[in-house]
Amino acid sequence: MSKRTWACVECKQKYRRDQNSDKPVKCATCGKVCEYVHWKVRVPSPKKEKDWKKFWAAYLKEKALLEKYYNDESVEEITLDILNMRLIPRVKRNL
Repeated sequence: MSKRTWACVECKQKYRRDQNSDKPVKCATCGKVCEYVHWKVRVPSPKKEKDWKKFWAAYLKEKALLEKYYNDESVEEITLDILNMRLIPRVKRNL
C-alpha cells in the first residue's frame, strides 16, 4: 500500500498515512485536521521557518484557486505553479 503525506501547518508536524484512508488525519499535538500534500510536491523542512511559511501560504492559495475553478464555471485560465498545473476556461453547457 502506498502512503501519503499530511502536514499540520501550525505545529509543523508531518505524518505518513495510507492513501486509501477515508478518515481525516488529525495532528497528535494540537488535534487540528492536517493538510494533504500531493505526492509530487516537495514540502520544505519545518526547521526552515521562512520557507515553511512561504510554501504553505502559496500552497493553500493554490488549493483555494483549484476549488474555485471546479465550483465556478466563470473562472478564467489559472496557473498553479506548486501543483504544476495550467487550467483553461471550461466550456459552458446549456442543458
